Amino acid sequence: MLNRFCKLVGQGVVLTLAMSAGVASADVRISDGWLRAVPPVSPTMAGYLTVTNEGDTSVTITGVRSEIAGNAMLHSMKTLEDGTRKMGHLHHIMLSPGESFSLMPGGNHLMLMNLQRVPQPGESVTVCLTQAEEAAVCTDLPVLREAPADA
Repeated sequence: MLNRFCKLVGQGVVLTLAMSAGVASADVRISDGWLRAVPPVSPTMAGYLTVTNEGDTSVTITGVRSEIAGNAMLHSMKTLEDGTRKMGHLHHIMLSPGESFSLMPGGNHLMLMNLQRVPQPGESVTVCLTQAEEAAVCTDLPVLREAPADA
């Protein structure tokens, strides 16, 4: 029991240090981000944003993490021939110099799962995009009931 507790505390310290160490990257900009508010009993919530490569070399986004989620991932959304929609794991996003990629309602998005707590509308949550060989890029995303008017 004590061993499990020490392991969890150690993982929390490592995640906190990693998130605070990777607060910025000069080449990657996150904009237009938000998280969709969910009922207080929901174990998951979706997030949306645009990521832009402002550097002069390609960038690969390999994942996402947040302090409120036990698990987080990039999700793809596909419409099948029969009209049904299917979500899947989006393993990475490659951005050439100057290229942007949007995660938006009805399409590709972030999924925060196994929520440790459910944030309320008006709160902000730190979300970090991990990169293949660079520090994570973190931003605070507001929790909103519906998409911003300009989204």
